[in-house]
Amino acid sequence: MKIFLIILVSFIYSVDFNHHSISDSLPANMPFSKKILWGENGLARKFNLAPESRAQEIKLRSEMLQLHQKLGLINLGLMGFQMYLGNSMYDKNDRNNASAHRYLGYSTFSIYMTTAGLQFLAPPAFRYSKGYSSIKVHRYLSYIHFAGMILTPISGYYVANNPNPNNTRPMELHKNITTITFSTYTLAFLMTLLP
Repeated sequence: MKIFLIILVSFIYSVDFNHHSISDSLPANMPFSKKILWGENGLARKFNLAPESRAQEIKLRSEMLQLHQKLGLINLGLMGFQMYLGNSMYDKNDRNNASAHRYLGYSTFSIYMTTAGLQFLAPPAFRYSKGYSSIKVHRYLSYIHFAGMILTPISGYYVANNPNPNNTRPMELHKNITTITFSTYTLAFLMTLLP
């Protein structure tokens, strides 16, 4: 008798579940950027780019965010070496490593934007908490290091094209931007390791 009731209840809930749409399982407090892409009338749904079920969306999200984290770790290493080269050039007032610094910067910037794109384009979470969490701190720090990653190549280009050893202000500005960017990026990465 118990088995019959379990099967009956399972059948009733499975039939009822089929009548729900994807929008029924979307979180109410979804961030604006996710609503644009993944909301009920989001671009991914309008252009038929979304998976067929919410379960497939959650699986895709998980895969994208795992790749986001792995590329983030690689980029952290690249940024650390980039900082080492830049600080060495700044401290010694020597531009011997300028070419390596520049090409490493191209790689770092490309991987960074790919990593950011994975997070930005990922489907929404099943739910979003209202309180503070390590992932929310990670997101807030990302606003700072994203702005820094935009400003870093601009200030670096200015320093490279104005090599006046008597005027160190552009180099100091570039160094300050990269220090803030690297620090917030490192903190944001560490936040992903917390529960």
